[in-house]
Amino acid sequence: MRSNQIKISSLICRAESSPSENEAPSVSINAKDDSTAVGTPPKVVESEIIPRPPLKVAAALALVGSLESTYLAVQKLSGGDVVCPVGGCQTALNSSYAELFGLPLSLYGAVAYFIVAFLAFSGSNINPEESKELESKYKKSRVLFFLSTCGLAGVSSYLLYVLAVKLGGVECVYCLTSASISFALFSIGFSGLTPKETINASPPAVSLFFVTMLSLSLVLGLGADNVDDGDEPEFLSYETPRIEAVSTQYSRELAKYLKESGAKMYGAFWCSHCLDQKEEFGKDTELPYVECFPEGWQKGAEIAKVCADAKVKGFPTWVINGKTFEGDKTLEELAKESGFKTQTPFESPSSESSSSIPDFLE
Repeated sequence: MRSNQIKISSLICRAESSPSENEAPSVSINAKDDSTAVGTPPKVVESEIIPRPPLKVAAALALVGSLESTYLAVQKLSGGDVVCPVGGCQTALNSSYAELFGLPLSLYGAVAYFIVAFLAFSGSNINPEESKELESKYKKSRVLFFLSTCGLAGVSSYLLYVLAVKLGGVECVYCLTSASISFALFSIGFSGLTPKETINASPPAVSLFFVTMLSLSLVLGLGADNVDDGDEPEFLSYETPRIEAVSTQYSRELAKYLKESGAKMYGAFWCSHCLDQKEEFGKDTELPYVECFPEGWQKGAEIAKVCADAKVKGFPTWVINGKTFEGDKTLEELAKESGFKTQTPFESPSSESSSSIPDFLE
């Protein structure tokens, strides 16, 4: 009997007043709903899992991107040449697409990467499990970081298009590295969103991506076209550049050795870097120089076949012992790459104020 009572979750006995004195009161037994009844499991409220993307890793990547862009900006502003393991760096970095409002595009990139690094590092120091307020702050931090990476991805996508189409597929290791960092940051930002946040953030993210690409195409693209159409004459007739520096015994021996060893310097008569390279040797040297536009230059003019066969994509380009080097080099660098050895002490070419025997006789 007692076991049967246990099976009933809750009983209520209620005596109802009878309409007459002779009637016995009725007894009703009602079972109450009880969430703690035997066999009924308690309801579990599931909390949404908070994504924890590797924001510190993202901050480190963004900082690397900022340092790389800073290096390129400093070299551009100072007029120096970047160290490039493959050809194409100088062509891309010296093109009209590498400047925005008179400043190197890499300078803007350095600032943008630094901002993204700051956002990522700030978000990584927030512990969303401490309070609801910090949880909300962490959510906003993740979404803001993701949106900032969409802007970087838009810039990198447009610049990759410029490399492939506008610049003829030149290889620029710095450009490709920057693009890889941008897309890696975008992936980290996207992985840090919940499904609901992804749906809410997608419209502004897609808009930011395409607005960034469109803005760059208008500003950089039209600016580059104006440079090509307005600043350059329709035709440049070939003229031999005038060399001002006076050669030295060392530079003449090096130039002769380079020529005899089969090295080549490919250039263009209108190229300022080619002129700088010739000034590095000075006048009256036997440079193994190959002119890539011997008939003059005009927009759309084809490069000389000998230069095309050597796959020249920028000026000057050195080919020494089967290796290609882009950009003007110092005499020490050329001597090292070619294996040049001499007993003559090193001496840089000087200005016209210092005379040499050939200049005196001239």
